[in-house]
Amino acid sequence: MALVVKRPETRVLFCLDGDLKAAHEAAEAEFNAARSKSLADARLNDPAKDLAKKVNDLEEEMKAATVSFLVRGMRRGDWNDLVAAHAPREGNALDKSYGFNVEALMKVAVPKSIAGVENHAGEALDFSVKDEWDALADDMTDSQYEDFVLATLRVNKGRNEVPFSLSAFRMIQDSDQT
Repeated sequence: MALVVKRPETRVLFCLDGDLKAAHEAAEAEFNAARSKSLADARLNDPAKDLAKKVNDLEEEMKAATVSFLVRGMRRGDWNDLVAAHAPREGNALDKSYGFNVEALMKVAVPKSIAGVENHAGEALDFSVKDEWDALADDMTDSQYEDFVLATLRVNKGRNEVPFSLSAFRMIQDSDQT
């Protein structure tokens, strides 16, 4: 029997409309404040339900404005070639800990690891990593770009143990005992 390797994959969710995040945070804060007031005095007219709907509507808008990047691990030889080509910078503690120039390697590794892009409905998008990634990455914040860096590190350099969900295990155990 021939063994076939399917390299690890993960997803990076990327909201294209950053304004929605701020609107969501404000709406959620307003909802939490109203909820605290209504819990403190039940006689007050409770606007929390309308505010909860506003929060929920913003979450739906954010989902609609979010795309999912499929990040797939590279073949070991390809990854090792990149590491060899990007030696750690002198005096850089992060590079020293990883054994390579993190910034330079990721500029190459992230786009090489992107295997596809889907919209919020799971439909493939016509996105050319070769032609469109650099401009998209340049428009991102450091925080947004870091999500891609961490995903690329996870699938190429991270641990690949079989996952175990304690909460799922407990739920199955509880249902088996009834």
